Amino acid sequence: MQKMFKNRTIFSKIWKYIDDDRIVLLNGPRQVGKTTLLKMIKEKLITEKNISDNQILWFDLEQTNALNIWSQQATAIDSLPKDTSKKYYLFIDEFQQAKNIGSTLKVIHDHYQHIKPIITGSASWYLDIDESMAGRKIVIPIFPLSFTEFLEWQSTANDNKLNFFNLFSKNITTSNNAITTINEQFQNFANWGGYPSVVLTHNNTDKINILNELIDSYLSRDIKLWSYKANTLEVKKLLSLLAGQIGATLSIDHLSRDSALGRDVVVNRLELLQNTFVLRLISPYFTNKIKEITKSPKIYLIDSGLRNVLLNIFSAPAQTPDFGHLVENVVMMEFEKNKKPIEELLFWRTVRQQEVDIILKRENILTPIEVKGGNQKTIPSGLKSFIRQYKPKEAYVLNWSVIKDEQYKDCQVYFRPIWFVNSI
Repeated sequence: MQKMFKNRTIFSKIWKYIDDDRIVLLNGPRQVGKTTLLKMIKEKLITEKNISDNQILWFDLEQTNALNIWSQQATAIDSLPKDTSKKYYLFIDEFQQAKNIGSTLKVIHDHYQHIKPIITGSASWYLDIDESMAGRKIVIPIFPLSFTEFLEWQSTANDNKLNFFNLFSKNITTSNNAITTINEQFQNFANWGGYPSVVLTHNNTDKINILNELIDSYLSRDIKLWSYKANTLEVKKLLSLLAGQIGATLSIDHLSRDSALGRDVVVNRLELLQNTFVLRLISPYFTNKIKEITKSPKIYLIDSGLRNVLLNIFSAPAQTPDFGHLVENVVMMEFEKNKKPIEELLFWRTVRQQEVDIILKRENILTPIEVKGGNQKTIPSGLKSFIRQYKPKEAYVLNWSVIKDEQYKDCQVYFRPIWFVNSI
């Protein structure tokens, strides 16, 4: 019987590589749906490529028996089918649990061409296997749901949320009623985030419990796995401090003071948070080292729901300063989820505090983007300064509901709702 899965935009990209010789690695934070994506691949192999169950090998390395098999290359290789007349698909969930698994996967890739590995992982340290795996793997980042996916998951046959959203993407003259409807959904998305289990839960108390469990699981599992000498309470305190500073520039000295941790310890814990995909640091764009900020990155978290549960804030009203900080994090992560290899996300700030929230760099083309939690009717001064200096062809002011086009110098400035981010 065919199972019904919620759609994930990334699935079509993954499926493109199903007949590729390389190992497919789905890489991302815990509980963003990587295991479900493996199940979706398995289902499609059976239903569309007529692959039989005995041609599918499944190992969850958080299960002791499976981990024991894959902890040694000899036992792992012995577990594989030797019949080369058939194509086999090897699914390994949380593959980083097994030490030295990279060399085993290299052997499989090089000497067992009848076996196609499709694996998941929840941290980036194991990408150090690049040297032995060079040219042998495709790494596909997996994130929490995008706002588009969130709308699709929330929509039913009897409502118009997704239809309104799609219509607006094609025709910006959509009615105020449609914009209000989508804004309400965006505020919900900003408050609770895009973790699949949270989106599928309708009770707010249950949502909070799930988010707290996500953090507890992350702290207990990932820190232990990578043998960090980190006290989980210290890491959670540091993470909470970072949650209160989203969109601000990172000061290690201030974090060290506020967390009562030594500077070297803070640097170490920041590396932990980045390597397990919880923290994202965005670098500044600059061409003038004297007049522009060149070093301190800006702070963002992978999911706004995680940020809110760390701060115990789930009701930031729209068009308030706190909502402005929150939506800047949401917009940055929406760009991150849809970012192409040729794209880079940066920000811009001068020593005189002129600033643009996001600089989207596509090859050598710069697109400055300002994010406002309320209505913005004029071009912000920082955006004007950037336009005068770098002369981009277009810029965006993402705000609550103001929609208009305005020319400044030779730059076309588009005022659009915040959730228009997915159409830039």
